[in-house]
Amino acid sequence: MDRDALDRLSREELLELLRCQQEELVEREAAIERRDEQIRALEEELAQFRRPAKTPENSSLPPSQRQQANRVQRRGRKPGPKRGHVGVSRARSEPDVVVDCRPSACAGCGEPLPQTGGRRVGQSQVTELPPVTPVVVEARQYAVTCAQCGVQTVGAYPAGLEPRRTFGPRIEALLSYLHERHHVGYERLVELCRDVVGLRISQGGIENALRRLVERARPTYAAIRETVRGSPVINSDETRARVAGRTHQQWTFQTPTASYHLIAPSRGGEVIDAFLDGIEPAVWGSDLYAPQMLTPAGAHQICMSHQGRDLTFAAEADPRTEQSWAREPRHVFGRAIRLHHARDQVTPQTFARRRTLIEHATDRLVFDRYVAPKTEAARLQKRYQLHRDSLYVFLQRDDVEPTNNSSERDLRPSVIHRKVIGGFRSDWGAEASAIRSSILATGRKQGQNLFDAFLAIAGPSPFQAIPAPT
Repeated sequence: MDRDALDRLSREELLELLRCQQEELVEREAAIERRDEQIRALEEELAQFRRPAKTPENSSLPPSQRQQANRVQRRGRKPGPKRGHVGVSRARSEPDVVVDCRPSACAGCGEPLPQTGGRRVGQSQVTELPPVTPVVVEARQYAVTCAQCGVQTVGAYPAGLEPRRTFGPRIEALLSYLHERHHVGYERLVELCRDVVGLRISQGGIENALRRLVERARPTYAAIRETVRGSPVINSDETRARVAGRTHQQWTFQTPTASYHLIAPSRGGEVIDAFLDGIEPAVWGSDLYAPQMLTPAGAHQICMSHQGRDLTFAAEADPRTEQSWAREPRHVFGRAIRLHHARDQVTPQTFARRRTLIEHATDRLVFDRYVAPKTEAARLQKRYQLHRDSLYVFLQRDDVEPTNNSSERDLRPSVIHRKVIGGFRSDWGAEASAIRSSILATGRKQGQNLFDAFLAIAGPSPFQAIPAPT
């Protein structure tokens, strides 16, 4: 509209025109704001695509989720050991049975040869299993009346031949060992017992045998708990488990000599409080999970392996300047871990000097260096500012490990067990698995034969009451 047209408008018409233009301006500004929001959302979505993928090398993803590349066969190389590799043959054992292979007749004239003397010119050794068959032992109880006083006395059943017992301790221990350690389900246990050892047993019979051993293992399970609680240094971790269609958590509380497993409905700190029951260890090692860090302890050691992977992700995801920052603490953490492993190879003075250098380098990176906000490096820098005292406890005490890998190794067999078996159908099944896992992990750390660990719990064999079977 030109100036002459505006001059001809009345005051009310000018106000109405101004109001319409103002409304149109507000609508345009709102449209621009909506477009700006869409642009920001698209930029954030694009940034997510530009971020590096999570892998076991830069995150806490398990190694099983690593993408496996196809192996490239180098041309001209034959499969097998490298050139110069010295082979190792199986060492000969002391034989239990010796078979003398003597000729009965002369190969030249056919005359009979004596079956004594001669010169040994060779030997061949084979290891074989004898046929395995179950032995049924029946205990018959008698009552005898005394001719002197008339009192009737009933004979006692020997150990391992209790009236309500159907299968012996060795069968109970073997079923527990195969089920928990080698993840053989009930249906396959029935087939294995039938086809390998000729033992006919139902899935209900297997359940009863496993239940009997678990009940006998409760004192050992409680003793493992007290052993862990009495340690000055305790490491802990947790992983998800499915129990009766619900999500639970399997916890491990462990030391270099014992491991206590527990499956609970919660992932909260109340599980840790119930386990400690007022005890405060000197050092608590974990992977920085919040309830773990709130555990009452003299000091906390966070897992340096987790920090190294997080720093690797930051070095891949952030801009160039922050990538440089992420690489430096990763290098310093590596120096600290190497110093821990070389503790016995250097003098105390050298160890103290190198530890001081590591501490000072960490303080400069954590507190003095500027890192751009809203980056992975800034998030990690803030983490280390908050948990600075929990980085190098392992350099102050030689009984503290720099990582929590031992806890993850403790939980890995249970994770495999659940993947193969398919979870737990009842709370009792979860508790039984935790008890067996505790016994297996503790026995492994103490160098014990794992089948013997179950056998010691199952009790005395009924063979002790009779002459050894042939």
